[in-house]
Amino acid sequence: MYSIKKIGRITGVLLLLQMVVGILINVSLLGPLIFTSDFITKISENTDQVLASTLLHIVTKTIGIGVAIMLLPTLKKVHESMALWYLSFSIILFVISIIDNTVILSLVSFSEQYQNLSISDTTNLEAFGRVLQETRGWVHMMDILVASIPLSIFYYLMYISKLVPRILSALCVFSAVLIFVNVLWTIFGTGSMYLYMPMALTQLMFVIWLIVKGFNTSHTLQEAV
Repeated sequence: MYSIKKIGRITGVLLLLQMVVGILINVSLLGPLIFTSDFITKISENTDQVLASTLLHIVTKTIGIGVAIMLLPTLKKVHESMALWYLSFSIILFVISIIDNTVILSLVSFSEQYQNLSISDTTNLEAFGRVLQETRGWVHMMDILVASIPLSIFYYLMYISKLVPRILSALCVFSAVLIFVNVLWTIFGTGSMYLYMPMALTQLMFVIWLIVKGFNTSHTLQEAV
């Protein structure tokens, strides 16, 4: 059995890995291909890159479930029902991720078929491709929206348990709520990419703390309710 401090360090490493892979997908692998006007051509020319990003995306969500399962015995001592909700939303997020990646793989199949057609046949298919692209965009928004819920629960549990400094947990809770608000703002308005930055910064500080310090063992875990 690992000590609570070591479990914290393992959690930090896993969350850091999840962050790094997520950035790699959005900045280097998938983002530059799918968020462009000529996405059909770019996807067809970089099929292996898209496939790699989908597999890595599933890996990140699997890590999320793994962390929730690993921490379940500890978090149940803090707040049993919220610990179970954290695990449940992690599983729901994994399912949404599968749907998201299925749409992306549909874009790969579409782009391959599109390249085999003559110019005169592509007019209607371009419109269909745009629909697929927009569908993926909506699913991705739902992915981010749902992701903010287990994040909020996790960091709130960190806050009430005092397993990490409360100021750090509070900043992470605020950042997760900000993501939720920003996604809703994006759906009903314009939103802002800058509102995702606080989570990136606070989560980085959080995982660095965990890797260096682990969970705080000076407080006895007691169920909050």
